[in-house]
Amino acid sequence: MKALVWIVSSLAVLLLASSSLYADKKAAHWAFRPPARPAIPPTRNPERIRTTVDRFIEAALEKQGLTLGPETSRSTLIRRVSFDLTGLPPTLSEIETFRSDKTPEACERMVERYLASPRYGERWGKYWLDAAGYADSNGYFNADSERPLAYRYRDYVIRSFNQDKPYDQFVREQLAGDEIAGYVPGGDVTPAMVELLTATHFLRNAQDGTGESDGNPDEVRIDRYTVLEGTLQNMMSCLLGLTIQCARCHTHKFEPIKHREYYSLQAILFPAYCPDRWTVPKDRVVEIAPKAQREERHRQTDLVNRQIKALQSSLETIAGPFRDQLVEERLKDLNTPERDAVRKALQTPKEKLTADQQAILKKHAGRTSVSEDDLVKRFPEYAAVRSQIQQSVAAREKEIPAPLEKISVFVETDPKPPVHHILVRGQHDKPGSEVEPGVPAALCTPSNAYRIPPKPPGRISTGRRTAFANWVASPENPLFARVMVNRIWQHHFGTGIVATPENLGQSGAKPSHPELLDYLATEFIRSGWSVKAMQRLILKSAVYQQSSTSLAVSRPPHPEQVDADNRLLWHFPLRRVDAEALRDAMLAVSGELDERAGGPYVPTIRTGDGDVEVDENQPGAHRRSVYLQQRRTQVLTMLELFDTPAIVNNCTFRNTSTVPLQSLAMLNSPFARSRAVALARRLQREAGADADRRVTHAFRLACGRDPKREELGASGKFVADQLKLYAAEKDGETRAWTDFCQMLLASNAFAYVE
Repeated sequence: MKALVWIVSSLAVLLLASSSLYADKKAAHWAFRPPARPAIPPTRNPERIRTTVDRFIEAALEKQGLTLGPETSRSTLIRRVSFDLTGLPPTLSEIETFRSDKTPEACERMVERYLASPRYGERWGKYWLDAAGYADSNGYFNADSERPLAYRYRDYVIRSFNQDKPYDQFVREQLAGDEIAGYVPGGDVTPAMVELLTATHFLRNAQDGTGESDGNPDEVRIDRYTVLEGTLQNMMSCLLGLTIQCARCHTHKFEPIKHREYYSLQAILFPAYCPDRWTVPKDRVVEIAPKAQREERHRQTDLVNRQIKALQSSLETIAGPFRDQLVEERLKDLNTPERDAVRKALQTPKEKLTADQQAILKKHAGRTSVSEDDLVKRFPEYAAVRSQIQQSVAAREKEIPAPLEKISVFVETDPKPPVHHILVRGQHDKPGSEVEPGVPAALCTPSNAYRIPPKPPGRISTGRRTAFANWVASPENPLFARVMVNRIWQHHFGTGIVATPENLGQSGAKPSHPELLDYLATEFIRSGWSVKAMQRLILKSAVYQQSSTSLAVSRPPHPEQVDADNRLLWHFPLRRVDAEALRDAMLAVSGELDERAGGPYVPTIRTGDGDVEVDENQPGAHRRSVYLQQRRTQVLTMLELFDTPAIVNNCTFRNTSTVPLQSLAMLNSPFARSRAVALARRLQREAGADADRRVTHAFRLACGRDPKREELGASGKFVADQLKLYAAEKDGETRAWTDFCQMLLASNAFAYVE
């Protein structure tokens, strides 16, 4: 027996020791150590080096016997930069300006023009909105109710990228803008507060079906906890590139996040997302005005509404005798007993009507039902009084003050929020021990721990989110800068230095260039957290300006054999434009793009055959895709086919698929056909009647270059064949050129960046 006890205790000690070692291994993972500036590696080919970025890439290539590829052409480079920074193809004037600039600073100037474009924020704002889980609807249930004010957050994000707002400030505002602004529930909402309050919608992006919850109390509680869990998942995935869902039920098996720490993170949001003291989505708003102005506006509105109600009530009182008289006139041809029975039924309250009385009222409904029009026709004196009262009501309605603007926000309103508890195995009906707000210990450093600042006098908000914002956005945080620079790199090269942008942890992919990742992270911090500064560094590099053509080499090592996936970047990755850029480019090339910025979304509709479209006749139908309704259950079909995600949680990386439906959409969809018609008209208007000039102009617009000789010949032959096909048609020439334009817009030359 003693031997058995010894064996069991020894096993327990071994298990504890191995668990401790595993935890230490997780904590020691490279991503959980603050980034340190690495040594700049030497290279054997200094003539290829343009920025420090190139030294890291070239050094890794040289280890494999490779080197950077040749430079790309100017026409390709400007198209690459234009799509990367604005999501649109370069205009003819932009191409000509770049081609004619022969100075060494030509590329730098071209990049600066696109960084300064208001279209830049629309492109890079959309990347952030996806990572933050933004949508214009609540999701969770099929009802997928609307979020009519969410667009204000979308516009805030776009403005912030255009302004190159420091990234740490940008994130702090989204996590704790209300606390930074000093907002007090029910107090003044000054113009200076609006931007900061708008930013807090970041914490409202998760699905929230609690406005439609109608199940039993347990189901309603689950719905509310789901919002809290979704918000935490979005927050950690977007900002820190960590998967944390496993820790909801138990200590994470791969990452250094304990079960208790998961609920400590939840406790940061718990004062506003407490399931027992819940506010439904439509009520999480504030009006933009000082307190006194709001109160006066509400007082005036209530006063006018009471006056209107009194007028309407007086009209009903006046109508009563006239209605009784008209009913009596209609009942006079009935026999006395039946007439008396109808009268008695009319005088009986509805809830006390007998079955016989209900039957007789139904029988004589035509006699007893009196409409307003009936009274007006029968009694001129009533018509005159009614008209006078209606005029008075209309006049009062004009006196109702216009409603104040509102913002959808995340704010704390509970002066004494309840304590949070661990949920045993993640079950919502099994609370465990209490937890304090906190963060994973493995991500803390002695100089960057989670500390809640003292609450200023008069404040309700706990300050938990300010503490979290300061901890997250610290240069000492091991993941914060790395995650963002990895995402910037991904959007320029198609794949991040870490290929799993939502997961830089133990279970994520290994970085292809770990020293470069740390160099970029530290440089990002040194730049004052400037996203545009990072892009200048990347876009000026030789690795970015390489050709995408993989040139064959006559002697080993062959690059395809050494690095088939091009993770070392021995040539620029060939990429198709994403869904939004494809749609926006079609509108730009056809000359129809509506460049109006900001404001409420353009609604989408579901057609009878199940497609989701934008009504071409409605205002804003040709605006950029970022301004279209982002409804979770109703993604625009054109975008969905080209891999736009339906936002369930958030999206940090899109897969690129190639499926037949994409080609079919470009050939058959009304949207594609309409753009081809518009492009054909543009060619006729701008290039005249000469076929070769039209074809050349079309390629310059759509592909950013002149057609190759074989393309020019094939295009001319295609148009000639179509003209013969439509020879008997009155609009044969227009149809032939529309067909050509549609084929060009459906081509790889248009759909791929280069």
